[in-house]
Amino acid sequence: DGYRITIFNGIEQWDATLNLNESALKPVKRTKVLDFIPDIQMYFGLLKNKQNNYLIEKICEIGVKKIIPIKTEFSEKFNINHDRFRKIVIEAVEQSDGIFVPKIENLTTLENVLDNWDNERKIFFCDEDREGKKIPKYSLKKTDKVAIFIGPVGGWSEKDKSYFKYSTINKVSLGTNVLKADTAAIVCLSSLKGLMDA
Repeated sequence: DGYRITIFNGIEQWDATLNLNESALKPVKRTKVLDFIPDIQMYFGLLKNKQNNYLIEKICEIGVKKIIPIKTEFSEKFNINHDRFRKIVIEAVEQSDGIFVPKIENLTTLENVLDNWDNERKIFFCDEDREGKKIPKYSLKKTDKVAIFIGPVGGWSEKDKSYFKYSTINKVSLGTNVLKADTAAIVCLSSLKGLMDA
């Protein structure tokens, strides 16, 4: 009774007191208000289970608005446990002292995603051939709509690449080394957020 707990609802964070007699949390002081959420979406080819969990955990710690697992030619094939993913998301937000809980979409195909694309959303396409521009050479505004595409362990197939037909595509290089998919997601997201926060 009287224990201090931090609570948040996606927009605000409060210090609260636990009242056991009333089985209630009583807000005491608002400590944080989120007035803006960078509109960054993460699309990733389905990985093995532990890698999916790690990728989701880390990108939520960094900060992302929406997470979309996708089927590609070389992606892993298994049923997603959405309850498990959501638990990972919430724990990552709590651990990083965040407020906003990213939404996780249902598994979909790369073709379906790109057939219904919003041309105002800039695509940052990470490819293992490393022939794109380095992220610091791009410029982004805080209000830009951004999508990051990370391929599965086997990389993007030629068929996958054929679906990308938009002028908003920015092909990026994440350095001279070939990165694992989960590592690439972390590096690309943190670099782009740095541009948007500058």
